[in-house]
Amino acid sequence: MKQTVKLIAAILVFSSIVYACKVKQQQSNLSLPKNQSVAVQEVDDETLIKMLSRNWVVNVVNYQADARKNVLYERGIDANLHDFSKESFKITADEKVVYTDEGGQKHVGTWDLKDNNTKLLMEFEDGEEVSFDIIEKNKNQLVLHMSIDARKVKWNITNLNEIDIPTAAVFAGFYAGLVDEKTETVNITYKMNPIG
Repeated sequence: MKQTVKLIAAILVFSSIVYACKVKQQQSNLSLPKNQSVAVQEVDDETLIKMLSRNWVVNVVNYQADARKNVLYERGIDANLHDFSKESFKITADEKVVYTDEGGQKHVGTWDLKDNNTKLLMEFEDGEEVSFDIIEKNKNQLVLHMSIDARKVKWNITNLNEIDIPTAAVFAGFYAGLVDEKTETVNITYKMNPIG
């Protein structure tokens, strides 16, 4: 009986080590170098608009809260730290965007490219503005990065409709155990793939 318990404990420890190694391999440095622009493939505006004009779903979410890093979500994995499976951006060529949040609620707005096509600015009908750095863009993948000052997030929200995208991102890290009241900066990277 004691040998069985020891064997089960050894298997659990080994499994935990393998999982931790897998997560560590998937992590990357999410901080962008200061005063350095994001390197993206240069394309003409018309080609870029065609690339972006798709329905993008979240495939992987990498997260960093100060020095703490983890993969919050990977499509197809059962043990995710946060569920981003419902989140998507439908971007159209006429500069319209529909963002579907984690609860399945749709937010309509417009989008525009800024800073030599390295930033994607979205403005929604409720007045929310969100700016993403474009890390990678092609017809098969869109990688967006957002850096958030966690000290400016409102923690006393009573209405879920008041939560904007940066606040939701910080809360996702809080529920995953990466963010606390001392966290200063959150970096989140969304790797997205097209559907449809």
